[in-house]
Amino acid sequence: MICLRRRREVLGLALAVLGTSLGLCLSALAQPVDASGDPGAAEAAYHEGNRLYQESDFEAALASYLQVESAGFDSGALHHNLGNTYFKLGDVGRSILHYERARRWMPGDENLLANLEIARSLTVDEVTPIPEFWLFRAIRWWIHLLPRGLLIGLVALGYLLAMGIVVARVLRPGLGGTWALRAAVIAAIVALTFGVNLAVRDLGIGVPAEGVVLAGEVSVHSAPADDPALLLFAIHEGTHVRIDRRSDDWVEIVLDDGKVGWVPADVLEEI
Repeated sequence: MICLRRRREVLGLALAVLGTSLGLCLSALAQPVDASGDPGAAEAAYHEGNRLYQESDFEAALASYLQVESAGFDSGALHHNLGNTYFKLGDVGRSILHYERARRWMPGDENLLANLEIARSLTVDEVTPIPEFWLFRAIRWWIHLLPRGLLIGLVALGYLLAMGIVVARVLRPGLGGTWALRAAVIAAIVALTFGVNLAVRDLGIGVPAEGVVLAGEVSVHSAPADDPALLLFAIHEGTHVRIDRRSDDWVEIVLDDGKVGWVPADVLEEI
């Protein structure tokens, strides 16, 4: 009786954890990140923006897309459409900003990358990136290898399979023999591996803060002070930068070619 009671307790706990985890995974898969508004109204505004864009009413389309964004909804498609709309309106800086944001959601999308390249070709600054160390390049490739939805599905499937085998073994010890244990271990490894990948991507672990210059021309200084004697060089709208440090209303930036300097914080927006 004691053994049976313990089995029931373990089974109840396992099923509770199983159900909670499945619900969280399905919720994460179904809902946009950071959504806090009315999903129905946001979806309607998004489709209205698409309709207005197709009709070349870019100002109205922009207002609809910004309504979706202000409601707290975030997705690669939304930022891609915002980038396209800003580009049509001649705002190259903000088009690049939203293309970069979209790229974090769908890094392998060919249309997005082509649009980003076109927008970059219209910027003033020609910045030649420093070759990246192969290990960092490989890590970034791995992190962005699979779409977010597929990652969530793999984590959920691996977890459910591992927990299902554990529950079955608790109810019937010896069920399945060694193959069941191997399957549970493999499923757990899959859930853990892709779970870490998903956490690193969603939490931005190890990802430096980046931004895009939105002002027409910006003077870069050697220190956080508006002193002409400290002027190093100038950068222009649409230039991509890495944000290293902040000091009051100034930020220290690093260009893709390694140049470093300070600019006012309000001349750029973080990706």
